[in-house]
Amino acid sequence: MSNGLRLMVDTEDVIRSFDAGWERATGNQVALAFACGSPAEVDELYAQVVDAGFDGHKEPWDAFWGYRYAQLRDPDGVPIDLFAKL
Repeated sequence: MSNGLRLMVDTEDVIRSFDAGWERATGNQVALAFACGSPAEVDELYAQVVDAGFDGHKEPWDAFWGYRYAQLRDPDGVPIDLFAKL
């Protein structure tokens, strides 16, 4: 969007390609993703958020689609992704 916000929609197959245990839940199906300035920032922010008490769902990894990626869960279980282009 012109304000820099991006809306992305993944299929269930795409989600399972990097989170094999993912299952459709009833209720809220929203996830948040935040672009980071660098792969190192993904690692640093992930560590800071886990140290602050959030659930580190999946530690940072280099995804096959060319991004450094990490996944967290907020206190309500909402998925939060961090990413940066490799």
